[in-house]
Amino acid sequence: FMKAIESYRQALKIKPDYVKAYCNLGIALQEQGKVKEAIENYQRALKYNPNHAEAYSNMAAALQQKGDIEEAIISNKKALKINQNSTLALKNISSAYARAVPTWHLTMLNDTTRNKSYLKALQRAITGKELVLDIGTGSGLLSMMAMDYGAEKIITCEVSSTIAETAQKIIHQNGYNQEITVINKKSTDLVVGKDLPRKADILISEILSSEFVGEGVQDTILDAKNRLLKENGKMIPESGDMKIALLESNQAIKEEFFVERVNGYDLSKFNEHTGNKFNIKNNQPIKFLSNEKIAFSYNFYQKENIKKQERILELNITKNGICLGLITWFKLNLYEDIYLENKPSGSEDSHWSNLVYTFNQPLNVSK
Repeated sequence: FMKAIESYRQALKIKPDYVKAYCNLGIALQEQGKVKEAIENYQRALKYNPNHAEAYSNMAAALQQKGDIEEAIISNKKALKINQNSTLALKNISSAYARAVPTWHLTMLNDTTRNKSYLKALQRAITGKELVLDIGTGSGLLSMMAMDYGAEKIITCEVSSTIAETAQKIIHQNGYNQEITVINKKSTDLVVGKDLPRKADILISEILSSEFVGEGVQDTILDAKNRLLKENGKMIPESGDMKIALLESNQAIKEEFFVERVNGYDLSKFNEHTGNKFNIKNNQPIKFLSNEKIAFSYNFYQKENIKKQERILELNITKNGICLGLITWFKLNLYEDIYLENKPSGSEDSHWSNLVYTFNQPLNVSK
């Protein structure tokens, strides 16, 4: 690659407007991990030929490698505008969309239990004429449901420009574009008097991961409550508990976390390098070896974040068996007596997976 890079540079000294050489040099630089320099060369190619679809496609791939997913999508769209049959641009834009809009959005939107629970909470909380702030627009579903239950105005924010643009189209298609405003910003960047006419009466959020309040969620909720919600304003959700129990082994689940003997060969050493944290769908036939216990609780109305802390919990074993480790889930108090729980049961299918923290090896335990 180094010889190729030097040859392209020599060619460009002889012919500074050699567009193909800029593209090839960019590709070679990308292979060397010099993404910023690669992008600069694609930009030079486009300076000499603004209608060079390949340069836009290559730059999109480099932008995606750099982590600028939204810019990558824009660059791919420009390539497709020039050449709608560009297989490179079509492949790249599909890959970029997959990163910009992860597929878990689809399972979330098709989660009937979640949708019905939020619908009940909105119906109970909205009494009419409220200003509602919805953090994390997604498809715009929660905003449209809130509008149907009597809210006067909805402001919803979304950090992804791709998702925000799509939500705006969905909202317009469903006839809510006058009542619902989509803002392509983080909630922490919203300003009362500019983005919101006044502080909101109700704050809706659904930015929870399978870890319940993961990285950044506490800061986001606390900022919105303190700056963007009126005194004694309502929140959906209101609180929640993170729960744990000991997970009983069965062959199907065990094979997701451990390997032992395969075709007569002992492969158990492989377990030392797979980590101890796994995701599992909660519609599997899961059984516990202990009663459930609350590991921690979170109140969305609280005035400061939970500090990092360690707790020691005792779990009493309720029956003899083989224990794989701990399984976790959460129970949300959406509003008043309306709850939503992704407890692993083997029956209901929640879009939130359950996290399992395995022991290094399955343990034989006694009641």
